Amino acid sequence: MSQTKTELLQGNLYINGEWVSEEEQTYFESVNPATQELVGTCAAATASQVDDAVKAASTAYSDWKNTSIPERAAFLTKAAELFENRKEELAQVMTKEMGKPLSESIGEVGVVIATAQYMAGEGRRLFGEIVPAGFSDRDIKMIREPLGVVACITPWNFPVSLASYKMFAALIAGNTVVWKPASEVALSAKIFMEVLHAAGLPKGTINLLTGSGRIVGQNLATHSEVKIISFTGSTEVGQQLAEMSSKTLKRISLELGGKNAVIVLKDADLDKAAEGIVKSAFTTTGQRCTAASRVIVERSVKEELLKKVIALTKEMKIGNGLEQGVVIGPLVNEQQCRLVENYVQKAVEEGGDIALGGHTLSKLGTCYYMPTIIDNVRSNHTIAQEEIFGPVLAFIEVDGYEEAMSVNNGTMYGLSTSIYTSSLHYASRAAKDAVSGLVYINNGTSNAEMGVAFGGMKMSGNGHREVSHHAFDVMTEWKSVYTNY
Repeated sequence: MSQTKTELLQGNLYINGEWVSEEEQTYFESVNPATQELVGTCAAATASQVDDAVKAASTAYSDWKNTSIPERAAFLTKAAELFENRKEELAQVMTKEMGKPLSESIGEVGVVIATAQYMAGEGRRLFGEIVPAGFSDRDIKMIREPLGVVACITPWNFPVSLASYKMFAALIAGNTVVWKPASEVALSAKIFMEVLHAAGLPKGTINLLTGSGRIVGQNLATHSEVKIISFTGSTEVGQQLAEMSSKTLKRISLELGGKNAVIVLKDADLDKAAEGIVKSAFTTTGQRCTAASRVIVERSVKEELLKKVIALTKEMKIGNGLEQGVVIGPLVNEQQCRLVENYVQKAVEEGGDIALGGHTLSKLGTCYYMPTIIDNVRSNHTIAQEEIFGPVLAFIEVDGYEEAMSVNNGTMYGLSTSIYTSSLHYASRAAKDAVSGLVYINNGTSNAEMGVAFGGMKMSGNGHREVSHHAFDVMTEWKSVYTNY
């Protein structure tokens, strides 16, 4: 199935329950990386529009926080039903905007639906605490309370699922939201917001601002009425947001980059390891924070594992994500393709050997890069230390578990670690020794589930977690109530 021409989409801003634009509003283009065709145009918010959105959310907060939790949950339940109705449409636009295969996009909308249902249920479990008092005529209770306006800033690789993690947790807790999606997926964000509008959420409770990080992101980070920032993206931008938001003592949740590794010991099932490695490394064209970009393998089984990984990678169909059977789409844009190209060149200069790929696929388009495997990489090489965000996998040989774990922990990141072994001893040690927020035993690095805390250590985050009830540690604060009688 080839891509068909569709009517161009236009995305305006959603502020205080209405789609708005100014008389002299500027727009930017959304371009399909697979074909370079124009998908549509999107409004670039001005500083004054950022202020309008924050004020609308701040005004709506007093009523929303006093809305009963079952009522809040009902809106999310309704939204889940409506997302089901528009699943195919939303998935199509996501694939056109950022390139991932349609099957992945459909699965992502499924995650949005599951998140709405999950958070609707978690509202009933926003439990407080009863604390024994030191006096006979006193009761003490601790209750969770929302904080106010939450600025959700999300990336392009998972346009709607990451937004749902943040926004639905914020809403069920009683906060209001201003959302800034990545510009590459602004039209996907528009459809997402249309669904929430149709669910009947009160005016000002949710607001959408598309546009540049320099204007929208910075103004949200410094706005006095924004109480929480929830950000997923690069470590560099996360550091900048943390610095800017510190002046107003905002709470900030950062889910940042990774340099994730799959450790393969000599007693592992190499067929299962190879399958897990390929899926972790090349799904979403390697453009995910939990993607496996390093294989740390015991020397005695390296050659056999490498052959299996190469063979499985060669079976993956590359092309336009709207075409049937495609499992690897283009990179999100030409800039990302050039970045990957530079990293591969640097790897070769530092002594790595290209075992597969290592080049663009210009016959397919300007944003395609062949899934690449680089052998004979050392742990201090650039490609073993820096996040690439592309379909590049480095093989690093080690002499045993001790060296493998040392190499795994030897980067500034700490998001996801995987180990393949048939040894309960080494599996148990890895669970304890890996400096990672996520540890997988005999599974790849990207396989998180709903209800399980998600986030990273070291420079992969600042200690907060998403996807589970632990999100409320960000979205609420504790109030202690003393009652004397």
